[in-house]
Amino acid sequence: MDQALTKQKIKELRAMVSEGDRVAILLQDDPDPDAMSSAMALRTLLGRNKQTTPIFSFTPVTRPENRTMVHLLEIEIAPATTEDLASFDKIAMVDVQPAFFGERLPRADIVIDHHPGYESGRAPFEDVRTRYGATATIMTEYLMTADERISERLATALLYGIRSDTLMLSRRVTEDDLQAFTHLTPLANYSLMRQIDRPELPLSFAQILARAMKRMVVEDKLIVLNLGRVERDDLIVQMADFCLQFEGVDWVAVAGKLGKNLVISVRNHGMGRANAGELVKTLFGDIGSAGGHRNMSKAVIPLRAWRRREQTTRDPKIESRLRDLFAAQITSEGDEGRTANGRNGS
Repeated sequence: MDQALTKQKIKELRAMVSEGDRVAILLQDDPDPDAMSSAMALRTLLGRNKQTTPIFSFTPVTRPENRTMVHLLEIEIAPATTEDLASFDKIAMVDVQPAFFGERLPRADIVIDHHPGYESGRAPFEDVRTRYGATATIMTEYLMTADERISERLATALLYGIRSDTLMLSRRVTEDDLQAFTHLTPLANYSLMRQIDRPELPLSFAQILARAMKRMVVEDKLIVLNLGRVERDDLIVQMADFCLQFEGVDWVAVAGKLGKNLVISVRNHGMGRANAGELVKTLFGDIGSAGGHRNMSKAVIPLRAWRRREQTTRDPKIESRLRDLFAAQITSEGDEGRTANGRNGS
């Protein structure tokens, strides 16, 4: 861990926030464990409470395990509006960056994140460490360097955040992630973590699964499905996770209509040059919010924007168009990789 850098960042961060400032901590849409635990840690680092530094998100938590985490660890996340955020003295964000929010964000004062691919210089305070596997690792390093007490509740949240964003320490893990994980391990409540890991699935998931399986085909190691209208975002995500387990499948794209949006969840095995985050930015960044990691990503597109570009929002047409878009992009990336390998070997 780079303690000299972290000490300087802590000094700058604490100097930015005056005692009387009201600070809003903003998380990405449908917050995940890395984001929620990092928000809790930032509040601890600043010596704040939920009254002076509430946590916000524009959309609620939907995945079953994340909702269980919210319940068991008593994490309060208020619904955000642009007007409400503008009334705060400072707006901080963790595990996300200003570009994600577009016009919804009035301004950004504090940004702490680990995701690559965003333009810097959008906030007075920025600490973006793209080599880290989780933002929770950055926040754990802050707390350790500042010699702050990490409560059992906070340690459980941070440990689960690191676990979830690194897929149980199997993805993008650095020595910093391992040090943070080791420090948190004896402090966490493993009984709570086991409860978070095993949330109940709704019966509707089985019904959606049965319908989708009748249409599922694997073409060029790709599965594309549109589930149509869904009640919860996590059904799309879990279907994508489920489909990636089939033999001969390298890529999965699962879409569904949630409210006024088309939500697309993308998965791959993270092999070679494949990058799910960059792929969804290329395909959908001009009409919605899109991004993520090398092997998992997400796009949220207003249905009206999809209709303007694609001329239809009929479910079969959406599925067919998505298959064409993903197949073309994945084939293109594969050709570039083979060309590059050919040059390297010449």
